[in-house]
Amino acid sequence: MGNVFYTVIIYPLIQIIEFVFKFGWKIFESPGVQILCVSFAVSLLTLPLYAIAEYWQEAERKIEKRLAPKIKDIKAVFHGNEQYMILSTYYRQQHYHPIMALRSSFGLLVQIPFFTAAYCCLSGMSALKGVSFFFIRDLGAPDATFTIGNFTVNILPIVMTLINCVSGMIYTKSLKLRDKVQVFGLAFVFLCILYNSPAGLVLYWTMNNVFGLVKNIFYKLKHPIWVLYGIMCALVTALILYVLFGHVISMKRAVLTSCVFALVYFAPLFVRCCNFLTDRVLCKLLDSFKLRLYVFLAAAAGVWLLAGFLVPTFVIASSPMEFSGIEGYGSPLFFVKNTLLQAFGLYVVWPSLVYFLYGKKLQSLIAAFYSIFFACSLVNAFLFPGNYDTLSTLLIFKTSYNIDSGLVVILFNIAVLVAVAAAVLLSLKKIPKVAQTALAVAAVSVFCVAVSNVFKISKGYEQYKNVSSTTEAPADGVKPILHLSKTGRNVLLMFLDKAQNRFLEPIFDEYPQLYEEFSGFTLYKNTVSYSGWTLLGASPCYGGYDYTPEAKSKRDDVPLVEKQNEALLMLPRIFTEQAADGEYSATVTDPSWANFSWIPDLSIYKDYPKISAYLTDGVYSDQWYREHKEVARIDITGDVLKRNLLWYGLFKVAPVALRPAIYNSGSYWNPADDDSDMDYFLKGYSVLEYLPRLTDFDSKTENTFTYFVNNTSHDSAFLQYPDYVPVSNFTQKSPSEFKDDGEWYSNAGTLHRVGEFFQYLKDNGVYDNTRIIIVADHGSVGKEEEYEWDSKFDQIQPGHFHPLLMMKDFGEQGKLKVNYDFMTNADVPAMAVRGIIDNAVNPFTGVKVDSSAKKDGALVCTRHFFMPYQVKSKYKYDLSESYWWRVKDNIFKSENWTHEVQGKVE
Repeated sequence: MGNVFYTVIIYPLIQIIEFVFKFGWKIFESPGVQILCVSFAVSLLTLPLYAIAEYWQEAERKIEKRLAPKIKDIKAVFHGNEQYMILSTYYRQQHYHPIMALRSSFGLLVQIPFFTAAYCCLSGMSALKGVSFFFIRDLGAPDATFTIGNFTVNILPIVMTLINCVSGMIYTKSLKLRDKVQVFGLAFVFLCILYNSPAGLVLYWTMNNVFGLVKNIFYKLKHPIWVLYGIMCALVTALILYVLFGHVISMKRAVLTSCVFALVYFAPLFVRCCNFLTDRVLCKLLDSFKLRLYVFLAAAAGVWLLAGFLVPTFVIASSPMEFSGIEGYGSPLFFVKNTLLQAFGLYVVWPSLVYFLYGKKLQSLIAAFYSIFFACSLVNAFLFPGNYDTLSTLLIFKTSYNIDSGLVVILFNIAVLVAVAAAVLLSLKKIPKVAQTALAVAAVSVFCVAVSNVFKISKGYEQYKNVSSTTEAPADGVKPILHLSKTGRNVLLMFLDKAQNRFLEPIFDEYPQLYEEFSGFTLYKNTVSYSGWTLLGASPCYGGYDYTPEAKSKRDDVPLVEKQNEALLMLPRIFTEQAADGEYSATVTDPSWANFSWIPDLSIYKDYPKISAYLTDGVYSDQWYREHKEVARIDITGDVLKRNLLWYGLFKVAPVALRPAIYNSGSYWNPADDDSDMDYFLKGYSVLEYLPRLTDFDSKTENTFTYFVNNTSHDSAFLQYPDYVPVSNFTQKSPSEFKDDGEWYSNAGTLHRVGEFFQYLKDNGVYDNTRIIIVADHGSVGKEEEYEWDSKFDQIQPGHFHPLLMMKDFGEQGKLKVNYDFMTNADVPAMAVRGIIDNAVNPFTGVKVDSSAKKDGALVCTRHFFMPYQVKSKYKYDLSESYWWRVKDNIFKSENWTHEVQGKVE
């Protein structure tokens, strides 16, 4: 029950506090000032609640004062049950009940959730640790101003209590002793609670007391609202000047921020508009309690279900396996339930509190606002979904940090939203009951679609449980699964997901020993991939030119999933069935999208006894931690996902113009600002580090073929320079120009561990008799010196299609060579069989395995296909020609990239 209360009531307030704190950093870059901003913002937000509390308290005092003489007389004359009966009768005659006295405690009740939220947020915030502010040495610890003997004196809680007492003296000047005891007793309670708390939290509450003191003084003024308006205008003016001329943020952001602040100037106009709406437009809502209540509840439920249920289920249903088993939560429906509760608090509970506290005019306005909000949210979510990049598990777009949609789209979106808002207001004026019904139907429809997504998620989780049963680590530790031959030939293909060609030479130059460890290799610099994402970019690496997007679309009588499995099976079958120079065994690890399953479905290999298949990703993480006790296990995925799902729901229902602000470069205004999950990264990294222990030289066949797949290079992770190893506290950056790019570190760590594995092969005399090909499915957005950059490349982002490709043949030695021949990652199968199987043919198509298909260049698909469900056709890729680019010869020249119509044009 406590967890539900926290999730529904406290967590939405924590998000508000975190947003204000991070926003304050954007402007002031001072944690101390940020705390002041949080205190001011919370005080401002709670002002309407305190106003109601003060109104009720004053009403209660007047009633008590009016009833006191008669009550005194009754108590003087009557006793026991007779006194109780007479008092009850008197209360009924006066239309009063003693329980109404609780209204005087509402001001205290309001403080509890906000204090709890601030305590949860600020007491352990890493951004405050070690940061000083005026006389406070460390905002993350008690201020410890001085000591008396062995006793540490924290002066800030004492100052806080003094301010609280002064405020209480002003507030309770004409009140009864009971009220004074309550106020001063509460001040003492907070002194005890916060005395040894971090100074940042105490500073927050101290400023709350300062604002409380100012508030109590305000109540003594004749026109407090106008005084408040004047002070707010003065503050906003100062802020605007500071933002515009303080050079703390870019001019574009400064102007936008100033425009938002300047809205305060128009508060009187806003009040007039509200009065106009209630008097002229919302008359029927104003006259009917039931009607405005039903409209409010239907709209609030609709927003809640859309942003807190439908959007999260859409995300998770797109890849249930990806969200399964995170931090032991099991089913991803846990995250759906959690977000549903968070959103219930944010979109229903807190707005309902305000709704029921105020009168019919404000209730009508809230009901109308929510109706517009719901209608516009539906438009934003479904008509303006946005063409964004791949989402990571943490709901961060993997390559799009700037998600501005362009002026034309923004203006069109605004025009549509204005029309929708006008239509809603007109319907509430003319046909409010029809509007109420429409809102309810829309909310129910949203619920039904979300429930259908829940069934998809449940089905996906069942598949996850079946597949993940094969990922259990060996009980006796790391045991060899890759069995190479010392006497025969070994063909080793290393598929490194998203390994980037552009990083290889700078990494080698930074650590020259890699040139020695990678002796005999040739880097194919002029290499292009067929897609910027694994779903389409991996199958050419496995199956060659029969499995490029173009080739797969031409075979439109075979399902895409079947063609994916064919690609994964092709080389293992060729080596075990067609080799003439001796028997081969084949081993495959983590085949990409086997059976279109996020966790590869190894059952596609069950009918081939000479092929061994294993899942390694995540299997050895626990073993790695046991052997690296100096690295603390910190898994942020669950906590960040629980937070980001709520924010992503808001992101999807928000107007296009506001989405970049909500997304905030992927941080969603998280003060921790950490999207790097080391625990997740170690799922692949631990396998690379254990490669020597996973490999022996006891092959039962004379020759071997191995397709080793690893994801270490895919995700950003800051690894400690110079060895590029995981650490709990990252302190040593690389001297490279890419020192602030997390992908540089993951690629460097990958190459360092692979280099150590090659040295292991050399030490065991297996390097020379092994052909090694290293390939990636795609690259990442990034420029290289070789690019002749222009506006066309701004559109294509060719770095996304520039994967790593390098090869060392049998017996080759010498320093790394760089080759600029036009290559694609579909050349890998031909490179693998060359000189071993002269007439190798695809066992599924009968087509000879070679590279002749690239004579006309490569037809690259630039569409953001990263999940199977995104491909609408079961058999081929039917896309607009704008997504297809033919490239040949030098990929670094934009003139060699041209549009080409492929297949059916949408």
